[in-house]
Amino acid sequence: MEKFRETISVYDAWEGLGTYINRIETFLETDFITSVENGKALIESICKTILSKTSEPYAETDSINKLVSKTLKHLGIFAENQIPKFGSGMVTAMQNLGELRNNHGETSHGKSIDDLKNNRLEKISASFLVNSIEVMAVFLIEYYEIEFPNKKKNEEKINYADFNDFLDDEYGDVDVTGIPYPTSEVLFSVDSTAYGVKYQEYLGELDGDI
Repeated sequence: MEKFRETISVYDAWEGLGTYINRIETFLETDFITSVENGKALIESICKTILSKTSEPYAETDSINKLVSKTLKHLGIFAENQIPKFGSGMVTAMQNLGELRNNHGETSHGKSIDDLKNNRLEKISASFLVNSIEVMAVFLIEYYEIEFPNKKKNEEKINYADFNDFLDDEYGDVDVTGIPYPTSEVLFSVDSTAYGVKYQEYLGELDGDI
């Protein structure tokens, strides 16, 4: 899971997930189901972390497919009445992993020794599922760390259209190496806190004019 290792090394907040990597790789050859169970736990951990950090409620009893659905929807990958095929596929994959655990997991239901031997999946299936888990994990973290903040900023900036027009009319353009940029765009990108303060002052002036 080298790609996942690289990803969590870039974003310090996720380094604790390295424990799951060790478990997944350790058991992949000798105890595939335990490896997949840790992969499932890894995805659950990522989803719960993202939802917690963005103040989106979830229940500890939520199934893995429900957690993934909530996370994708909250990140904007799921639209209200439009579920992208990729997002739907991720949820289906997670649901299948949950079913796989129930059907084959040694600790999920009591099985005879012969049943356990007969239920072993082929090594190629193990590698495929673990690779799928890694792709999913990397996608969720990188989307949350890179795309989601930009998306939120753009949404917020659209909501402040009148304020942006006021800033641009009041202060004109900002010259950066001979290239003019709107004041609102520069302020929002460089110091979003100052942008917020100015916005509150703007609202106060509007209230005073009423």
